[in-house]
Amino acid sequence: MSDREVYGTSDLDSPVTRADFERALRHVNLGYLEMRDAMLELGARIIALTDELTRRIDRVEPLPAAEGTAAPAPTTTVEQGAQANVPGTLATMRAAAEADAQGGRVNIDLEVDDKYTMETSSPPCDELLPICKARCCRMSFSISTQDLDEGVIRFDYGQPYLIRQRQSDGYCVHNDPTSHGCTVHAQRPRVCRKFDCRTDERIWADYEKRIPATTVDAMFDNRVIETREVELAEMLGRVRARLAATKREKEAISGTHADLAPSVGPPAKPRRLV
Repeated sequence: MSDREVYGTSDLDSPVTRADFERALRHVNLGYLEMRDAMLELGARIIALTDELTRRIDRVEPLPAAEGTAAPAPTTTVEQGAQANVPGTLATMRAAAEADAQGGRVNIDLEVDDKYTMETSSPPCDELLPICKARCCRMSFSISTQDLDEGVIRFDYGQPYLIRQRQSDGYCVHNDPTSHGCTVHAQRPRVCRKFDCRTDERIWADYEKRIPATTVDAMFDNRVIETREVELAEMLGRVRARLAATKREKEAISGTHADLAPSVGPPAKPRRLV
């Protein structure tokens, strides 16, 4: 038998690293996003085709027929007419799904800014922590592809990619339960860097007088910072941003490898089929 070291093998019962597990989970979540969008596109095509057929059956395509005369010949085929209506129908369906899917989808930070170079306007947190008890750290929000690639910020596996929170007190898992300071402050997500609590009524009744808001603990349960009623145009903007974020996530996964360096494993042994 050769004494040469064997590279890249591992025992079948070897533990899976967190990095490898999360890489696989990101692939599964990305597949869900792509399947969901494919289903929306299929639905849009069916609706557009149905609408086109209905118009023609009702003899209103391309123009209503004059009374007592036959309807003019269509200027386009059914396929051409339906295809022309797909983009608008799909955009409407995506906007409706964006408005209705909160809490039941894969959430990811839609912004593209590098969190280390973006401008911030945070209040003096060290001064405020004894008063506010870091209430903002009990809010739920999405982390970014940049955070996922770094592997420092934890997310909720059951609600990807919302920040991971403790059941005991509702705080972010990176929050110190004693001081309420952020223990990964240097790597904190973009949302944390951008969030300014000074005008947020959930945090302060009067910021200038340092009077915290009177709230109940349930106020922050299942609360996403960016959840709000929005107009159609803004919703469509969020749809476009979500598609761009999905593309970035796909590129981030496909542009990396699971193994960073050579690793020596046990000699390869054939499996016996029982």
